[in-house]
Amino acid sequence: MAKASEQRRDLIERMALRLFAERGYAAVSVRDIAQACGIGESALYRHMTSKDELAIRVFREAYLGFAQELLEAAEPEAPLVEKLGAYLEVMLSAFDRDPDLLQFLLGRQHDIIMQAITAEDVTPLTVVRDALLEAQARGEIRLDNPILGTAMVMGAAFQPLTFARYGRIPSPTLPMLRPMLAGILRLLGATLPEDLK
Repeated sequence: MAKASEQRRDLIERMALRLFAERGYAAVSVRDIAQACGIGESALYRHMTSKDELAIRVFREAYLGFAQELLEAAEPEAPLVEKLGAYLEVMLSAFDRDPDLLQFLLGRQHDIIMQAITAEDVTPLTVVRDALLEAQARGEIRLDNPILGTAMVMGAAFQPLTFARYGRIPSPTLPMLRPMLAGILRLLGATLPEDLK
């Protein structure tokens, strides 16, 4: 019985995340989630206390998991060009696999992120910020404001994916890695390696 309950909980979390990614959190009702799972609303409430609690739980798990993927993509002591290249590869590959999910994690999360994430959490934003701070300490870039720098890098990485999502840039997006990396490095005032010039 416990295994069936775990499977139902996994289904609810997957379907909720999918619906939140496709429509945005505010546009999804408890009834929508129940219908997508093929169960009644009362059965849904056995696995959650509210839509807010469910959204926070599934967003937090997916968002922090994505940050972990970024951390594992590059060696901690790697130069900025290698780290940003690895992070972009993770992001573009994730987009090519599941554009709705990546759009939700990096673009539509504003309505729940303040409830789901604490200042101590390692998030995609803190991974990028820390890479920029390390690069500044090594003299690879000059950064006056690490938060603004992080926002600029994330914007430069995410906006092309928004264009791809709506057909303005062709998919798959992984072939965009090198030009995106070169653009982000230029944005940061970093010296481009010969193979990116």
